[in-house]
Amino acid sequence: MVNRSASGLAGTSALAGAAGGAGAAGAPGTSDAPGISVRQLTKSYGRFRALHRVDMDVAPGSFLALFGPNGAGKSTLLGIIAGLVRPSRGQVFLDGQEITKDRDEDLGKRIGALSYQTYLYDELTVLENLRFYGRLFGVENREERIGSLLHTVGMEARSGSPVRTLSRGMRQRVALARALLHDPDILLLDEPYSGLDQDAMVMLKTVLTARNKTVLLVTHDLVRGLESADRVAILNHGRLVFEAETSELSASDFEQTYRDYAV
Repeated sequence: MVNRSASGLAGTSALAGAAGGAGAAGAPGTSDAPGISVRQLTKSYGRFRALHRVDMDVAPGSFLALFGPNGAGKSTLLGIIAGLVRPSRGQVFLDGQEITKDRDEDLGKRIGALSYQTYLYDELTVLENLRFYGRLFGVENREERIGSLLHTVGMEARSGSPVRTLSRGMRQRVALARALLHDPDILLLDEPYSGLDQDAMVMLKTVLTARNKTVLLVTHDLVRGLESADRVAILNHGRLVFEAETSELSASDFEQTYRDYAV
């Protein structure tokens, strides 16, 4: 069974970029920089430290699934990358560009985020919400794009319904359409399976499989995360404690590894 801690990966994984400096292969600032890179990322809330010196890379076009118990710091990490939370220390890079302090508008448009908070307006219809976000992001061929996504997420029949009338799973479908509307390069997904029925889970897997995007997924669903991702990592007590390629792990191996590192 593959059973490697984050510190044990230093010589062989992308985490080595943090120690290698600006000239290291795959380090921020080089032509082959990771799609997402965080360096020494720390976030404290008073005396509580949610993240502690996290170094992590997600290569362009790859899919990393991040696991961990409640309170491990997973959502905080995604919030910092998305620009919703300011770190106490450390840096975030997108394709080698440091975005921790100054984030230009065009760079923000490259990110699509999906979380438990849908960021939909309850009193607007499904279609009105997507039109609003389409204008906000300057989406070309807006109506065509919206129609295509409504078909993809199976919400064409409810396009005229106010969001407040939708079930939790339906709202999550519409939120996925919102996150994909501007065709972002980077997807940040925080528990995207929450509230979805079986058909919707199949739909989401299809969408993520047919991607050409850099994906960072936070989930408690070990099986779905493992089967969708290229790599997996475990965060616990604000520290990255494990990382491996999914090709090196079976489902039973990873379940045991998760118990070892996170339970």
